[in-house]
Amino acid sequence: MPAPAAWRATVLVAALLMAGLLLGGCTAPVRVTWKTETEMNTAGFNLYRGLSPEGPFDARVNDALIPPSADPLTGGEYSYIDRTAQAGVTYYYELQEVERNGAINKFGPINVTAGGLDWRQGVVLGVLALLVLVLWWRGGRQLQRARANAE
Repeated sequence: MPAPAAWRATVLVAALLMAGLLLGGCTAPVRVTWKTETEMNTAGFNLYRGLSPEGPFDARVNDALIPPSADPLTGGEYSYIDRTAQAGVTYYYELQEVERNGAINKFGPINVTAGGLDWRQGVVLGVLALLVLVLWWRGGRQLQRARANAE
């Protein structure tokens, strides 16, 4: 059996890892993909997000215009990751093709429910983290007793 201090440190690290997983589970990146056949007059693409299929699609997901394919005759395959999506929320995405003359063609919406931890998984992880902290505390009490008995 490991020394009480080493065991206590191991349990503390486990609790911190579980807490990190719990906090990190609140966001759930969503990958949106699309394919084009041709892009003859395309300057690029913008991806917008909304909470309803009717819109508004007022949250632009990309920071800058997503560039078009190098070959406008064959089009391209695209993938963009929305890193701001929250777990368990259903989002509606609208793709906007921006043409070189400024015209905008809209496609979609598509709906996606972001993955990640839902509330039940969060509760289980929280209870496990609490249990680990209780074990950490008990390990410290045992360490104090062992030191007191050694004196």
